[in-house]
Amino acid sequence: MTPLVAATVNVGKHWTATVFGQTLNLDTIVSTLVASAIVLAVGFLLRRQVTDGVPGRLQTALETAWTTIDSYVDQMVGSFARWMVPLVMTLFFFILIANWLELVPTGERLTSPTSDTNLTFGLALLVILLVHVTSVRRLGLRGYLKVNYAHPAGLPRPLYIFLAPINVISQISYPVSLALRLFGNMFAAALMLEIIALLPIYLGWVLNGVWKIFEAAFVDVIQAFIFALLTVIYMSMATAQEGHEAPESPPAPVPSLAEEARPAGAAA
Repeated sequence: MTPLVAATVNVGKHWTATVFGQTLNLDTIVSTLVASAIVLAVGFLLRRQVTDGVPGRLQTALETAWTTIDSYVDQMVGSFARWMVPLVMTLFFFILIANWLELVPTGERLTSPTSDTNLTFGLALLVILLVHVTSVRRLGLRGYLKVNYAHPAGLPRPLYIFLAPINVISQISYPVSLALRLFGNMFAAALMLEIIALLPIYLGWVLNGVWKIFEAAFVDVIQAFIFALLTVIYMSMATAQEGHEAPESPPAPVPSLAEEARPAGAAA
């Protein structure tokens, strides 16, 4: 006898098309484009509304997030990596919107693209590639190899070479764990919605509503936050220097969103 769940739950199936012999998950592509369009639309809307005067709620919320992320990046990585602030914010909001798409009742046409490993591995590889490139540029090739693959850890110098294989495995595991963590949690959240749909209607609609509120407010937000947080942590680990000293001069003040949005050369 075939279990009811196995016969009914469709999580993991995709709306596909074949192009030049390659199978494309169209639902993932469309949902990714929709999430990207929403993030861009909010960004352009904020750019039009940003002001040096009394900010609106959207500007206040984003400026608070911007300042918090900038302070964290400066503390964990260093002031040289402030270019990461818009990257981390974009990753957070893109992943959050992508996660929320699962909650929109559109059938199989619009789903959460983060429940597809094609997207999560793409994001993870992009982040890790950027981390390694920044590490080489910051430390030089010799420093990059020492920090990422030797890790002295108080051991005598001749023993460094024995740590290299372990650290190579660690470096490989970073993008894998980053991608699978996001995919696994979002896949499980989608599976939960499918399982709730199998319940009697007098229970299903209540539990469906409760689960969607819980997922939107906690699961989706936490997963987006963890991905963004790990991006900063991996960058900190890859660019750490021995004997790091505090900068001789204090870091420049964090520019507000109004200052960021002002065209170059414009008067304050």
